Parts: sequence; structure tokens; C-alpha cells
Amino acid sequence: MNAEYLRWRSQFVRKRLQIVTAIAAVCILSFMAFALTGNKGDIPLKTDISLTLDLSIETVLIAVFFLLRSRFANTYVYPIFFIVPTLIILTMQINASSAGIIAPFFIPWVLVFVAQATLVPVCWHLHLAIQLFTFVNYFLISNYFGYSVSDIFGLSNRLTLGKLILPISLIFMFIGWICIMGDISVYLYERLQQSEFFAKKELEEQKERSERLLLNVLPQSIADRLKLESDLIADNFQEVSVLFADIVGFTVLSSQIPPEEVVGFLNQIFSRFDRLAEKYGLEKIKTIGDAYMAVAGLPFAQDNHAQAAIEMAIAMQKELNLFNQECHQNLKIRIGISSGPVVAGVIGIKKFTYDLWGDTVNTASRMESHGIAGCIQVSESTYQYLRDRYHFEVRDRVVIKGKGEMTTYVLK
Repeated sequence: MNAEYLRWRSQFVRKRLQIVTAIAAVCILSFMAFALTGNKGDIPLKTDISLTLDLSIETVLIAVFFLLRSRFANTYVYPIFFIVPTLIILTMQINASSAGIIAPFFIPWVLVFVAQATLVPVCWHLHLAIQLFTFVNYFLISNYFGYSVSDIFGLSNRLTLGKLILPISLIFMFIGWICIMGDISVYLYERLQQSEFFAKKELEEQKERSERLLLNVLPQSIADRLKLESDLIADNFQEVSVLFADIVGFTVLSSQIPPEEVVGFLNQIFSRFDRLAEKYGLEKIKTIGDAYMAVAGLPFAQDNHAQAAIEMAIAMQKELNLFNQECHQNLKIRIGISSGPVVAGVIGIKKFTYDLWGDTVNTASRMESHGIAGCIQVSESTYQYLRDRYHFEVRDRVVIKGKGEMTTYVLK
């Protein structure tokens, strides 16, 4: 059996045994109360000794109930499952046999067997072991009190219940069929439980895989909102830093090596960048060909967004240098960063992605495309955040497509 299912079954048995012991304690208490308040002449078994035995069983049941609620219960759950019912049955049978009754004291037998099958419907083989143990011990107890098998099944040995006279063999047949039906029902129920357990487990694993796939596309907070909302998701963020990176020379390299190696190289590089984004707290937005886009400061506000972006950019350069050494390549990376407000959200109804819009995005893209291979270029807005912490070199005013002349800065 699956180890996880066995752990679940052990916990199930433990919880159900708590119910069983509680019910059994109340049940025995009710019989004791009836014996003490009813007509004692009609209840020959209820002697002082039998009441003492009942009190002993009651004490054991209460102790077992609290044991099952303790952290030690997992170790003893199956022995408890076996000992408690046999203790109840054998104690009552000893009391009956000592009072001169040869027949099985079948009332507690039936109560216990039915209670087990209905309240703890797992481990059919353990149910069967308890039943066989009960039958064998009945004959041992009877033999101890001087009754042989021939005495038990003798033609003259009958159990009288009012006007009803039952042969002992009929009582055994009655109890036997109860045991058979109980064991079959437990067996079938546990098979159903196993099927449901594994089906539920598989469903949970599929849900977890779907969740992981969704979180590979969207930030956690956006994925949670998308599950609850069907409307357009769009948010304004006033202070973020957008990073664009492009691998210089990769297009030429891709024309010289097989497609599988192209994808393999790109996967290695971008996987390293993904780990850096997680380390520095940036949100990866997307990749386009050999370009990589990430942002700091969303979906949760971040005071040091510009610093996080520049630190990631520096780490990206180092990672690419390591890649070049390991794979004997000579690739360089061009990085552009700009800071300011953006609009972020999810659009479309198919193959949706989390994306950014706004002048800050356009400027960051231009910082990268008009940058220098192997350098990190930032806009004026990002420079204002970082000028006291990092050393930048001012470039001559650069003509930026769609923006005109701009003053830009290169990290030294």
C-alpha cells in the first residue's frame, strides 16, 4: 500500500477509536445504571463482582480515550484497536461463564462487532482476527469453567430468551453471519476509501501543477485576483524601475549552431536571470527572442526599486561572464533601466500575460536599444534615485527614437 495512504489510515483509525471508546464508555455506564436501578432479580449476572468488572472496563476505556488524544497514540493505534474490543467481550464472557451460563454471551459480541464494522470500517483482516480471537477464547473460558465442547453443543444445551429457545449452534451461526457481512462491508468500504484517496490525491497534484503553471505566467497576487475576478485587471504603480536586457551577438551565434543548442544556451542564460530576479525581488515580465524584461516595485511597492534593478543588472553581467567561461562563448549583454510610473495588468482572453505599459517602459526599452554592449545605461529618473550610491558617467546627449535628445548615464 501507498505509505501516504497508510499514514492517513492510521490517523483515521485513531480518530474513529476515540469515538468508539467514548460510545463504549457511555454504553457500559448505561448498563451499569440499569442494573443498579432496575429489578435485580431479572439480571442475575449483575453481581458485585460484575459491577466491579464493569467499573474496571469503564476506567480502561476512559484511559484509552485520553491516550488516543495524546502524541503517543500513533505508535499504539492498531494494538488499541485489537485490545479494547477483546477486553470488553472477554470480561463480560468470563462474568457470564462464572455465573453458570454455557452459551456465548452474544449481546456484547454483536454490539462490539457491529460497532467496529460501522465506526472503524478499515483493516478488515484485523476485524477478522478479533472475531476469531473471541471465538477461540470463548471455548478456552468455557473449558476453564469445566464445560467441554460436547456440553456446549449438546442437544440439551439451549439458550432461553423468554418463550424463545435457541440452540447454541444457531447462536454461533447468527454471530458468524454478522461477522462475515461485517468483514465484507469493511473490505468493500476500504477499497472505496483507497480509490477516493488516490483520486483526491491525483486531483490535488493536478491542481498543484496547474497552480505552478499559472504562477510561472503571473505574479501570485495577480493569479489570486484572476481566480476571483473576471473583469479587466489593471493597476497604476507610481514608482517602479523597468529593466530591459538584450544579449548582443546571440543572433549571429544562432545562425552558426543547431537550433537545439540555440534554445539550450538561451534557456541556461535566462534560467540564471530568473534566479537573480527572485534573489533581488524583481518580477520577470517576459522574454522576447533574446531580450529579457523585468521590473522592480510591483506587484508590491518597493522603496529601493531602483537599487534592486541596478544590482540585478550588475549580477546579470557577472552571470553572462560565467556562462561565457563555461561554454566558451563571447557574448555580451546590453541593459537599460528607467524609473517612474507604469500601468500593469492582464489583457485578452487567451494566452494572457501580465504586462506593463507607459512612458517608463518605452524609455527603459530605448535605454537598452541605444545602449552600449557590455554596459548598463539608465535614464535621468533612475540616475536621480542612484546618484549618491553608484558612480555614473554622463553620455553626450543621445538621440532617442520617439523621445528626441536625452541625457543618459552609464554605470561605471
